[in-house]
Amino acid sequence: MKLDSREQRSTTTIHSRQQGGDEMRHAIDQWLSQTKPGGTFRSSFGSSTLPPHAAVKWNDPSGSNVQTVRRVNQSTASEQIQSRATKLASATESKSNSPSAPPRDASTTRLSGLLKKVRFFSGSDVEFTSIAKSAETCEPGQLVVYRLGDDCPVELISQALARGAAGILTEQILPAPIPQAIVVDTDRALAEIRSKQTDRPDQKLITIGIVGSAGKTVTAFLTASVLRDIPCRVAYQTDLGSSDSVVTEAGTAKATNGASLIDALSDAVDAGAAVSITEMDSTQLRLGAYDQIELDIVVVTGRDAGDNDFGPSPIECAFELVTQGGVLIVPESNQRILSAAHAAAQTQNIELVTYGVDNAADVSIRTISQADGTLTAMLRHESRAAVMESFLGRGHFADCLAAAAAVGVVTENPLPQIAESLCKLRDLPGRFEAITTGDWETDQNNPAVRLDIGGSPERVQFALQAARKELLQTPASSAPITLPMHAASQAGRAKRPQLWCVLAVSEKDDADTLMQYGRLLETMPDHCVLTCREADKANFLSMSHGVLDGIQDVAAMRLVADPNRAIQWAHGEAGNHDMVLVIGGIDRSHPDAERRSLDAVTQVIAACAEEREQALQANSHPAIIQGLPNSAQNLPAQNLPAQNLPTQNNGTDADPPQLKLFDGN
Repeated sequence: MKLDSREQRSTTTIHSRQQGGDEMRHAIDQWLSQTKPGGTFRSSFGSSTLPPHAAVKWNDPSGSNVQTVRRVNQSTASEQIQSRATKLASATESKSNSPSAPPRDASTTRLSGLLKKVRFFSGSDVEFTSIAKSAETCEPGQLVVYRLGDDCPVELISQALARGAAGILTEQILPAPIPQAIVVDTDRALAEIRSKQTDRPDQKLITIGIVGSAGKTVTAFLTASVLRDIPCRVAYQTDLGSSDSVVTEAGTAKATNGASLIDALSDAVDAGAAVSITEMDSTQLRLGAYDQIELDIVVVTGRDAGDNDFGPSPIECAFELVTQGGVLIVPESNQRILSAAHAAAQTQNIELVTYGVDNAADVSIRTISQADGTLTAMLRHESRAAVMESFLGRGHFADCLAAAAAVGVVTENPLPQIAESLCKLRDLPGRFEAITTGDWETDQNNPAVRLDIGGSPERVQFALQAARKELLQTPASSAPITLPMHAASQAGRAKRPQLWCVLAVSEKDDADTLMQYGRLLETMPDHCVLTCREADKANFLSMSHGVLDGIQDVAAMRLVADPNRAIQWAHGEAGNHDMVLVIGGIDRSHPDAERRSLDAVTQVIAACAEEREQALQANSHPAIIQGLPNSAQNLPAQNLPAQNLPTQNNGTDADPPQLKLFDGN
């Protein structure tokens, strides 16, 4: 059962907040006296012997009903405030030359008919025309939302009164003579309102939720590729963008939960979509942000993200959203998820389907070969089989392929058609993406580069394992015979390819996550460079200490605060038969920011490759350090200033690199 501390608020707590609002009342009076000097405004929010719901109605000059917690014969100051609010509203309307506010009519909606759990203050209900985006843009008759901790209550109350708001949706009682609807969670209440206003769009199409700690975006796009070949229109909401089945966009807002997700589903219904795929956030699942939708299919990828959490598991929260007759698609290899799925299937009357790679799952992929970035496998279900090839992620997303194939099996698609649909998706930005220049000779003279968004220890581990597996499949003798950049320093380098990892940490990472990063960096790559995003450089030193807490040999890690310099250093030091893995450092606030960040990193890597190629042709050391004078760039490596020359590493355990910290300036 979902645990939410806000649901534990009692009536006693609400009344205590009402009685203890002296500071807010004083702030409101002080704000009124400062904004319009010369007016005499006494406190209209003094203590009253009336119970909270013993309110009376009166009419303001515009004719709309307003409620106040004071008796009419005792509300002189309140009338003054209301008169002031009316004047402010009139001044605002005349200033913007906007038409007069229309009277309330049949287009208004009663809040009591939209919310199940709500208590009203200063009235028995709230009638409103629509929900205002903010108090500053509120129009007469709209409902204003007060978000605890985000909005200033003094300014919001003043704006709501001045602009003729119908009421306030809030989590606590505010000292204002305006109808208020008290709910446990405003975001969940808004989702419930939008769900009923749009007539439950989730019940008008097949809804598929993708949940897990890794591989959600890849699985979502693979599933969309399979279902489009039914054929049918498929809508999706992912970190890389969204689509209503007709228009695809990567905007500046995520429609992944709450009221925004309800609106996205409504748009998909209007566009004629038959299926909607949603990438679900684990944190929002715990908070109940998806409670207003029903899921027909839930696909679990990766592992359970709630292993070390005392609250509800996000995967179990997703299971509770599955409607009667729905389907759970879970990995066969994860016993914890499998046990939870069995329990949910027995109690909720839903179907359970397992998937896996090289095991006895209901839908499985049997690997035939994996070489040269291509996965050749056999897709199996019961007695049927189909051969397929996949280039996605250099052939390392077999689990995601199996999960998407299971959705195709559940929707009764032919197995050969499913295999063909899975082969169409060749790559996704930032998902173990191979970065190349497009020129074969230049790529041969540079190390292989892979780019992954990271974001969690499991994703970092997956990227490191995939990179290591790809290097092991390439024998040392198959490396192209070209002149190395540092012939003198690389004489003693081991012949086997080396893995260089550039990991960018974030200030959002907690201490346990940073420590896990340290363990992975110490054990899996041959060389590691720790960096961070540009916005987090001020806290880079403290984050570095968190990573170093998870390793033993601190001298084996190089610290570079500037992410571009970190990539340049690793790319310049790696051999042409090595691999550089860049993880993290991507702004994932919204799809547009993520794509722009990925493009910026790709441009840095391409510039390093071109610079290396030019240096190789000129038989000189590349200027991998920004700010080096042009005269110094033409000097031999041994004549460069010692403080600007990166330490060379011959790849042996006897001579680890020294711990250095570059600030990027």
